[in-house]
Amino acid sequence: MRSPSASLLLLGTVFLGGVTQAQDAAPPEDEGTLVPSVSTETRSDPTLGVSALATCDDVATWDPAWASFEAEVLALVNQHRAAGAVCGGVTKAPAAALTLDTKLQCAARRHSKDMGTNNFMSHTGSNGSTPWQRITDAGYTYRRAAENVAAGYSTPAAVVAGWMASSGHCTNIMNPQLVHLGVGYFYAPTSTYRHYWTQDFGAP
Repeated sequence: MRSPSASLLLLGTVFLGGVTQAQDAAPPEDEGTLVPSVSTETRSDPTLGVSALATCDDVATWDPAWASFEAEVLALVNQHRAAGAVCGGVTKAPAAALTLDTKLQCAARRHSKDMGTNNFMSHTGSNGSTPWQRITDAGYTYRRAAENVAAGYSTPAAVVAGWMASSGHCTNIMNPQLVHLGVGYFYAPTSTYRHYWTQDFGAP
């Protein structure tokens, strides 16, 4: 969602049994935009993801500083999962650490690159893709998946703090049924928000 005039906008979408809900939430202090989304739909089509290697070619080589930011986000997320959290007033028990999945990382990087290059912020890609299409196109076959998106946050600590302060994002991060994570960070200096972040979660 584009909002050049607002310093912060939080949106939440949840896909569950065909019902979509949206919510606005109070922003954290740091400048940025957040969007969480979660899906529990099952994918069993064996043809999904067959072109994953070609799909991921454009993000296989990544700026080392960006890759370091991505690794730091994973580490910070696992710190929160180990400690437990309160998401929107609901206490979440500690959860097992998420492990990096390179297919989810591919999907996350591609979406962050798309947002930064094309100067927008949304779960919907510039080509109309959904998170679930991007995840399966990267070769990840999931039973459960979720996506958090953010823009404008300049550091891993800031973006994770923003996500943890928002009920929908925090719930995705603390969900014990999700076991894998891929993080994508892209810097686009001439765009509206400059810093673009995607978290793609999954359970195969």
